[in-house]
Amino acid sequence: MTYLIGIDSGGTHIVGSAWQADGKLLAQTTAGPGNIFLNDTQTLINLKQVIQALTTQLADQPCSQVLIGIAGVETTNNAADVAQELEATFHLPTAVISDAQLALLNGLEGADGTLIIAGTGSIVYGRQQGQITRFGGWGQLLGDTGSAYKISEAAMKQALDDYDRKRDSALQTLMCELLHADDMKAAVRQYYQLSRETIAAFAAKIAESADSGDSAATAIITHAAEALGGECLGLLARYQQPAPMQLALSGSVLTHNAMFREALIATVQAQYPQIQPVVVTTNNSRGVIFWQRWLK
Repeated sequence: MTYLIGIDSGGTHIVGSAWQADGKLLAQTTAGPGNIFLNDTQTLINLKQVIQALTTQLADQPCSQVLIGIAGVETTNNAADVAQELEATFHLPTAVISDAQLALLNGLEGADGTLIIAGTGSIVYGRQQGQITRFGGWGQLLGDTGSAYKISEAAMKQALDDYDRKRDSALQTLMCELLHADDMKAAVRQYYQLSRETIAAFAAKIAESADSGDSAATAIITHAAEALGGECLGLLARYQQPAPMQLALSGSVLTHNAMFREALIATVQAQYPQIQPVVVTTNNSRGVIFWQRWLK
């Protein structure tokens, strides 16, 4: 019996999994970062490590397909070259797509529809009759609407506005705590020293504050969700009619924050009440199971 290898190559780490065609997980391994735009050499080293580990573990069985979704590959535009190099190394049929496309494939199990990803960053992806469409996702400076980073940024801006207006607020207290600062001036200095990922991680605490009843935090979460829902509506409007009504929700903000998720769904269903959202909880390496559906 043959098996399939799916690899989700993201900015923080790579997850590789081996699957039977019926969806049974046979093996899984991980490696370091896999954003090919940020570090192409190390990404290839890490990908080879993952493939080697899985094929060695399953050496008594033949692999019929490797599918890799790589962060940054749309920017580098070298998916075919990467696939060719890995095929030459391992002598296995290999296809390379973006990590977002892999998430779309997994989330919708090969069907047409829309995927919203909201984690550290955000993007909306859609597929209809073989055509891939995207909306948003232009990074933390120009986009990433409704992402964890943008939630944290909005909270910091609101806390600073409260500070400038001499208005005490729970958000000021929270942001100072998160930034290990005694006051907002020190908080600002610290904020500018932090990475995108560290700032984005604050969103979970802001969501907790919203769940505890803080009105300012609630407004930030709700506004972010409605804004991202608006981007989904923008993509849905671009489909040929009838538009596919499947909607997959992925990423830590959508999977872990019920308030955000419900506000986003309400925004989309206000115009498309028939849309059917599902939350994606499986690793996107599972998408390889459905790859043949995209090739038909």
